[in-house]
Amino acid sequence: MKNILIHCAMAKEGEIIAKKLELVKNIEDKIYATYKGKIKETEINLVITGIGKQKTAIGLTKYLCENEKPEIIINIGYAGSTSAEIGKWVNISKSYNLEWHIPGEEKYSMNDFGNEELEKIEGLEKLPCYSSETFVTKTDIKEKVIFDMELHSVSIIADMYKIKLLSLKKISDNLNMDDYYKNIKTENIMELESSIPYIEKYIK
Repeated sequence: MKNILIHCAMAKEGEIIAKKLELVKNIEDKIYATYKGKIKETEINLVITGIGKQKTAIGLTKYLCENEKPEIIINIGYAGSTSAEIGKWVNISKSYNLEWHIPGEEKYSMNDFGNEELEKIEGLEKLPCYSSETFVTKTDIKEKVIFDMELHSVSIIADMYKIKLLSLKKISDNLNMDDYYKNIKTENIMELESSIPYIEKYIK
């Protein structure tokens, strides 16, 4: 890959990755913040859009309108899960919108965009992710799944722009707010540096 875009929702997520990859802050405004750098022959940009599907859609679309189209978007961040092990990385296999429901027609996904299979990384558990407008603490979904607040917007935009998408989620909790706030103080759970070897697979 010659041009990689890393997407994070929160500044604390993006800053950890940027520091580890030695990226330099480039732009910061009300819509997004970016870092940039180069490893070998690969241009690496990182964009921080803010939390939630709407901020992500606005920030990522603005970024893509103003900058060179990347070959791949790598979405990295924390997520909850029904039963995936806390502190482990999960490779998202498919993205869904938890709130999207047109009775009798569509549920969890649109018919036209955001339905592509995501990039796979060998050695990581593959699970689907449902993006929600709120922190999920209960669900009727019985399967082992992931919940976040941004990925489906990234998935739709990547599909529209015909950009490959890889999503890596670090499990922060099993749908429990108390555990989440306890776990954010635990370094081995909330560290993100261990995602770097997965990113490096795309650096040429």
